[in-house]
Amino acid sequence: MQLFHISHLNYRYDNEEVLHDLNLAYHDADFLGIIGPNGGGKSTLIKIILSLLPTKNAVFLDNIQKKDMGYVPQNTLANPNFPICVLDVVLMGLIHQKIWGFYTKSDRQKALEILQKVGMQDYWDKRIDTLSGGQRQRVFIARALVSKSKLLLLDEPTASLDSKSAIQIYELLNTLHSEGVGIITICHDINLVLAYCNKIAYCNKQLFLHENTKEQSKTDFLKHLENNHQHFCSVEMSLTESLCERHEHG
Repeated sequence: MQLFHISHLNYRYDNEEVLHDLNLAYHDADFLGIIGPNGGGKSTLIKIILSLLPTKNAVFLDNIQKKDMGYVPQNTLANPNFPICVLDVVLMGLIHQKIWGFYTKSDRQKALEILQKVGMQDYWDKRIDTLSGGQRQRVFIARALVSKSKLLLLDEPTASLDSKSAIQIYELLNTLHSEGVGIITICHDINLVLAYCNKIAYCNKQLFLHENTKEQSKTDFLKHLENNHQHFCSVEMSLTESLCERHEHG
């Protein structure tokens, strides 16, 4: 089902053009990865889709409403040392539904169920600043999902994570997508994009959309690295097989 389409989008900051004649249609069957250089307009595009930046009739919501979209920005907490627990962070995703300024028992149950979905149910009472980077990202994804989002938009969700944590986040996104959640993510790691995204958009003021014949072998290889290797980085992720696999096959 097509959720939205963008037609001839132009956007400027003061006198600088950031996006030019951009067109894009998004279907919820697509796991869309957005790549491109710094300053190419990727984050601006995400914010426009979310109506966080004003535009004139360039983004058309077809089968989705603004409230059905969840957002995980690059900077998720203004003060990462603020003493707030995981459950309260997730409940922030329901802040517009608070009754008389309080969360209900049902709200808390929803938050706990979403934490279980992202594998963080055992950390519900932990302070957010005591978690690892990958764990925090799972919590922020839970916050975006708790209001039953149909579409999840993420701005570089793995930018500050090591390779192992990055693969774990994309495995989680892949699972969510298989369960019917639309996924649009900005990513700087082409290996992750090629392994998990079936559509890849290159954004540098203009947007060029590419079909990606996602090879299961590449996805399986990254999962192999995550499960079996104490060390791996972008070098190993760029390969198609590892030394231990060669030994196993030989």
